[in-house]
Amino acid sequence: MMIGPLKALLLTAGVGGAAVLCPLCDRGPSLAAAQAGAVSAATPDTATARLHISGMTCGTCPVTARLALKRVPGVYTAVVTLEDSLGVVQYDPARVTPDEIAANLTKATGYGAKVLADPQAGTPRRRRDV
Repeated sequence: MMIGPLKALLLTAGVGGAAVLCPLCDRGPSLAAAQAGAVSAATPDTATARLHISGMTCGTCPVTARLALKRVPGVYTAVVTLEDSLGVVQYDPARVTPDEIAANLTKATGYGAKVLADPQAGTPRRRRDV
């Protein structure tokens, strides 16, 4: 079946789902999957970082950002929303810092990422030297 160029997505076979190329913002290919809700990691060394993610323009962009965040070593979960350009990441502060997470997201996707201050705990915790 042929999908016209003005249709929303071009799907091709991929690992763990379908590879998606968004014709509206040219941010593909990325792996598409239903955006999962936040899952708490059952470890005492879990911290949460909030990121403002700029440059997302369509419904596929948050999926691309979420999957890129989840590939960062030390990141347990990631939830990204387009409406408020927000990414919430649970991570291991012994393995990675919020600044490193933001830098990895920018490198992998081209989206801008800025760490937001945690309103309940002040500034994010820093990585411990091992």
